[in-house]
Amino acid sequence: MVGQGDAGEGIALLPDRVSPPPARARSDREGGQALLELALVVPILALLAMAIFQFAFVIESQMGLTNAVREAGRRVAATEPAGAVDWSGTETTFVVQQLCGPTPGACSTGLLQANVQGFDESKLWPSNPVVTFCTDSVAGVPQYRVQIDVKYEHPVFFGLLAFATDLIDGSPNGFWDIGASAQMRMEHVDSTVLGFAPPTATCS
Repeated sequence: MVGQGDAGEGIALLPDRVSPPPARARSDREGGQALLELALVVPILALLAMAIFQFAFVIESQMGLTNAVREAGRRVAATEPAGAVDWSGTETTFVVQQLCGPTPGACSTGLLQANVQGFDESKLWPSNPVVTFCTDSVAGVPQYRVQIDVKYEHPVFFGLLAFATDLIDGSPNGFWDIGASAQMRMEHVDSTVLGFAPPTATCS
């Protein structure tokens, strides 16, 4: 027989259980954590959405600018100058009119207006477009080319992105500066015409 003392020694004492926190307190704590996480994530997502929206517009304008410059180059390259070529006069004026229209000092029509979405002539860099005719030599045969450059200040729709665009283009003006260049060989230049003088610039 097991005595009473022996029976008492065989009973294991269970530790006190910690009661779980009330469901309401746990719910409030989880809700506060979710709000904190949301407050951290939402600004980042908003900035990312704005950047994607801005980038899409810039890419579209860049493509339009490139198309306009190339088309102007193709048009002048295909012309047949009558007599000696006036590089800095007639030919340069022709290219500028193709890009900006016939009105001197304005750029309200032409290829830039037609190809660049929401084009604003006031956003062109000073003295743009820049048209340069140059001389090149291939196997000892002189060739003549036209170089067209255009730089444009694309608007930044969200002020928060202006600092980033200035870092990208290296110009602290609050715009996203984009540009396009094209070089085409003049196809129908007759260097035997009386009074002909080649362009003084050398093609790079």
